[in-house]
Amino acid sequence: MNLKSKIRSVLKKEYGNFETTLEHQYEDKLTENLIEGPLSKRKEWATYNQVVLELKHSLKDILRVKELQYKLTDDGDPNEIVIEAIEEVKTFTPELERLYYKIKNF
Repeated sequence: MNLKSKIRSVLKKEYGNFETTLEHQYEDKLTENLIEGPLSKRKEWATYNQVVLELKHSLKDILRVKELQYKLTDDGDPNEIVIEAIEEVKTFTPELERLYYKIKNF
């Protein structure tokens, strides 16, 4: 199994089946950013995905998850996009707060 297949397999376990066009676009963008480019960028994308998972599993904010996935598939600055999304959250979990400051320091 190659690296791309392994990443997609792990994503499927966390997210379930990717069914919509948006979900497939996010999966493609995340996968390519976790495989290609400098290590620092790959670590950043792993962190952005941790934010998405925190919103999904801990806060159960599926609407915000979809919005963040959509914005991350765009060509904007992912740091700004994720920081803005976190700042809009009304209830911070300790993990979300940790991720927020980690991203602020990228």
